[in-house]
Amino acid sequence: MRGLIFSSLICTLFLAAGAFADADEAKPKPNPESYNSNQITHPQWYLNVTDWSICPADRVLMLSSVVIENTADIAYKDIRILIRYYSSSGPAVGQTIATTTGMLPVTVPPKSKDKYLKGGITMGAGNQGYRISDIEVLSATPITD
Repeated sequence: MRGLIFSSLICTLFLAAGAFADADEAKPKPNPESYNSNQITHPQWYLNVTDWSICPADRVLMLSSVVIENTADIAYKDIRILIRYYSSSGPAVGQTIATTTGMLPVTVPPKSKDKYLKGGITMGAGNQGYRISDIEVLSATPITD
């Protein structure tokens, strides 16, 4: 008798769990272009600078090109970045010695990876002994036509 009651209880629990799973699937999916979407509020989660090249002129950093990967379903423009430099000479070899921020005046389409700034852009002060250790995306303007 106890075994029959226990089996009935287990079957009831499985049926109830299945009903909740079906209710979850019936919920509307979030719109990637809604204002509360992470793609709108956190573009830095979807934009990655995967490669770059610089032209270290005397006391000026020229960013020659960047490769940006966009994993979001929307496009972005006016990408604000943070560049970290390390020293390749002197007593601070390998240490982070400076940072600078700047705006990349590019438009990155959704689900893309491409090279930008083929003509280059000035990003601030530099030095012949500076090398870029990292470029981080801080923000971007979503394009939600």
